[in-house]
Amino acid sequence: MSAKKPNFFIIGAPKCGTTSLDAWLKSHPRIFTAVKEPNYFNTRGFGMTSASKYEALFAGATDRHLAIGEASPKYLRCPDAVANILRYNRQARFIVMVRNPVDMAASFHWQQIREENENMRDFETAWNLQDKRRAGAAIPRMCYDRANLLYGDVCSLGGQLARVYEQARPERVHVVVFDDLKRDPAGVYRSVLKFLRVSDDHMAVFDVHNPGRVPRVPCLNRMMDDALGRLARVKAALGIRRRFNSSAWVMPLKRFNTRIAPHPPLTPDFRRALVDYFADDVRLLESLIGRDLSHWSR
Repeated sequence: MSAKKPNFFIIGAPKCGTTSLDAWLKSHPRIFTAVKEPNYFNTRGFGMTSASKYEALFAGATDRHLAIGEASPKYLRCPDAVANILRYNRQARFIVMVRNPVDMAASFHWQQIREENENMRDFETAWNLQDKRRAGAAIPRMCYDRANLLYGDVCSLGGQLARVYEQARPERVHVVVFDDLKRDPAGVYRSVLKFLRVSDDHMAVFDVHNPGRVPRVPCLNRMMDDALGRLARVKAALGIRRRFNSSAWVMPLKRFNTRIAPHPPLTPDFRRALVDYFADDVRLLESLIGRDLSHWSR
């Protein structure tokens, strides 16, 4: 029997609760979700490229699963992702999660620090480098995704959602506002179940997944990854085929090397500059979802 194809996609945005929602949906007996972030439909790289390997992610789905999906927050930013998904499954449904772009940008910067994609720990400094980085300058040596350093682009969710609506019918798009997720996770969860046309499983506990974290020693995780890469190259050169479970010692070390920490507070002047920067995009988002978001500018 061939693997079932996904029929719903959590397409973004990052730092808006996608990891938590994906984890909650995994526990529903009538929903199957694949490993997070395969990014198969993202034509800008950083994703799985084999159709057979992608569909193998859903091999565990059975007839009892009414909703089958995956979460790849980069899809929202990719101009072609939604169109690619609809070519794959014309009946696909999309979940878009949005957040105050000022808070999202600060949180996303903190994540880039954690992942060692960013070397500027002061967000205002990193923000002011965007023009140079867009031109290919001031890129951190260990950076793996330059697009993630363009915080204004990443967090302009109004324009990204507008593109989704240009490609998908509105009734197939469900928008979750992060404020609601924090205030009433049960209500948001049940609204998603209704959108996916599955029954309420009466979940009562909604744990937060992927809270803000930072490395205790910023370069340690990357040093471990580099060491594993060198070891793999040495094994290949020597013709050694024996495998070993590196995660048995690497992952505990990586967990030890991180701690939960909120992003540093923004100065009032910088926060106001960010509010002004995103003002037009927030107004567009308001018009798209029919909701007053003026409290985001306070």
